[in-house]
Amino acid sequence: MNLNYIAQKSSQNPDKAIVFIHGWGGNKMSFLPLVKSSKIKNVEWFLPEAPYAINNDQDKRSWTYKKENGVWEIQEPMKMMELFFNEKILGQYLSKDVFVIGFSQGAAVCYEYIMGMNKSLGAIFPISGFLWKDSRKEKRLSKENKDTKILIGHGKTDNIIPIEKSLIAYKLLLDEKANVEMCKYNGGHKISMDYFKKMM
Repeated sequence: MNLNYIAQKSSQNPDKAIVFIHGWGGNKMSFLPLVKSSKIKNVEWFLPEAPYAINNDQDKRSWTYKKENGVWEIQEPMKMMELFFNEKILGQYLSKDVFVIGFSQGAAVCYEYIMGMNKSLGAIFPISGFLWKDSRKEKRLSKENKDTKILIGHGKTDNIIPIEKSLIAYKLLLDEKANVEMCKYNGGHKISMDYFKKMM
């Protein structure tokens, strides 16, 4: 299965790609208004859509689902994400010119797959995220992304995904000697403009 996605160029000949991975209940349209209002030049935005509909609602999507044995499926969507990167992005852009943002469940995708890619990325931005409890990964970071900048963002008063979830990921990445920074900001389960400015 191929992932649906939107691609949006800020100029005719962009030299960078930004991949924005939405969270649980979102879809490929979720961050399109933010993308359209962005003033980042010479970039092509890619907005992939999670493959699984929530309760048969095609507008609400998830990057995982619970199997009959009660375990959350993780490997299947990560294989789709790998295919998406290889076919749609890495054939057009050098990996060092590819930047990935993941919000909420999209940040979990960053922890589960993006950081472990065997390509050196420009930077990775997990926001308001968590580690999947059914993940079998012992390490998150590939040797290619040891020096890749990782900026974790999380609202101090997030009552959907507590900030402690990002702190767990932050400590794990520090233990792996990642080039990681934690940015705590005021607010709940959202992307702070202060964080967005720091990210830019």
